[in-house]
Parts: sequence; structure tokens; C-alpha cells
Amino acid sequence: MLVLDTTILIDALHRKKAALRKIIELEETKETICTTQINALELYKGAYLPTFSNESIQKVKNLLDAFVVLPLDEDTYEWFAALSASLRSRGESINDFDELIAAISMTHGATIVSNDSHFKRIPGLVVISY
Repeated sequence: MLVLDTTILIDALHRKKAALRKIIELEETKETICTTQINALELYKGAYLPTFSNESIQKVKNLLDAFVVLPLDEDTYEWFAALSASLRSRGESINDFDELIAAISMTHGATIVSNDSHFKRIPGLVVISY
């Protein structure tokens, strides 16, 4: 299972070739391609900033319809708490949303696809860059 992070999703919305190539490459692996509710929130937030646009909202909806959107659940709550505490104790905290995205990915045993290098600080999380 592969989880697409907000970085690759935004780049796909902006039709950036590297992101589109990577998504096509990942589709060929026949792995289930997902994203998370947190990534969906970040995409919708971006569609409202700096100004609201129905076209931007529709692009986000269309993009999210192409993937399974993984929810938060009780297992994720515990992964998030343990991960956040571990990162904080090592002085390597990342933002809460990215910690949640990592926790959801780890709950599902998924690999994350992102250009955010801070995900590589998380023990046990496999990260694919593009």
C-alpha cells in the first residue's frame, strides 16, 4: 500500500511532470494507492487560499476520487501519540499533520510517497521520494 503525501498531490494538481511520472510509475506496480484524511484537509485548505475558487475545489475532489482515502481510527491515535512522543524526546518533532499522516501510514503498513525529507526521521516508515 502506498500513501501519497500532500507534496506529490499538490504537484499533480499543478501538472508537474515529476509528480505525474511518479504516480504513473506507482500505478504500474499494482499497489493500492491511497492518501489520508489529513492530506485531504490540506488540499482543501489550499483550494481556499489565497482566494476561494469553485474550480480549485472541483480539482481537489476529482483528484481525491482517484484514490482510497484512509481515515483516522483508534489504532492511529496510539501510533500518533507514540510517534509524537518519540520524536519530541529526540528533539526531532515535525508538524502535527505530518505526524498524523505518518501514523496513518504506519497503522496500515504503508509506504509514504513524499518529497518532505523529515519523514525519513521516522523509524520504520518507508519513504519514496520523487
